[in-house]
Amino acid sequence: PDRAQLGAVMVRRLKSELPPKWDGSPRFPKRSLEAIEVDYSKEEREAHGWLHEYTVLRQQNVSDQLERYATEFVLKLLKKRLFSSPAAFATTLARHELSITSARKRGAATAPRPVFGVLRQQIERVDEDYADDEAYEESNTDAVESATRLFRPLTSAESELLRRMTRWAEAASNRADSKTRELLDWLEKNIRPDGVWSNERVIIFTEYRATQNWLQAILASHGFGGDGRLMTLCGGMDSADREKIKAAFQTAPDASPVRILLATDAASEGIDLQNHCHCLIHIEIPWNPNRLEQRNGRVDRHGQKHEVRIYHFVAKGYQQTGERAVPASALEADL
Repeated sequence: PDRAQLGAVMVRRLKSELPPKWDGSPRFPKRSLEAIEVDYSKEEREAHGWLHEYTVLRQQNVSDQLERYATEFVLKLLKKRLFSSPAAFATTLARHELSITSARKRGAATAPRPVFGVLRQQIERVDEDYADDEAYEESNTDAVESATRLFRPLTSAESELLRRMTRWAEAASNRADSKTRELLDWLEKNIRPDGVWSNERVIIFTEYRATQNWLQAILASHGFGGDGRLMTLCGGMDSADREKIKAAFQTAPDASPVRILLATDAASEGIDLQNHCHCLIHIEIPWNPNRLEQRNGRVDRHGQKHEVRIYHFVAKGYQQTGERAVPASALEADL
């Protein structure tokens, strides 16, 4: 048949498969997007400011487009990980500082400049979808090390900013930050109101394994990790363990105690979790919108019986901030 005839056949077939009383309205539940406001501390604002200042200094006087390309990648990655957690930020910052120091010690003769094609491949590999969190972290590390070899030596001002950021990140990695305290408050209100576990469940998504491990320790220290209430799903885990976690989360709350699932992006694709969960929290917003929808699709999918509630974090007073121009570098611009 020609294209028009084939189209008519497909339309008739689709109509024949629709329920008899379907009125044409969407059959999927409504989705609501809700902001959790965070009152960032003075120290957190300072750390964000230091990174911005370091970014400005590093981008000055770059020698060529290759160095500019490498510089922009490393600085954007540092910012992404800072928006995720102090723990994720600390690991990449340490790798960046070590790479600069090592490159200077080796000298130009033993540390040849990466060629643009190879560096671009390494950087583009960071944005690929990974089924293994370790492979994803390795791709980040390799790209940071290669890109950092193109950096000119640190000035005294840049070295001081790195020291400040490192001290802050190491200290902040040992406690809950302002965003995590809001998360704990949300869990107390919605998952464990008045200290009693409800039948509500939530999936908490993060892009980085370092953030997942950090959150797991904090939630456990606040009493959310006992009696099988908290589970983690990450890329690269044994398939049998993955299926056990999925089965536990898809089982009714009166038969399965799990209430909180900490998941990474590497574990998100192709898994159904909508049977008894309609709440999802983004610890950070992925820069790739496809990953964002992959996360949402774990609960916002066919078979969901409730309104899907998606949460993300924004700076306190973001609605008022939206009424005036805010520099992209400002912490209030995180929305």
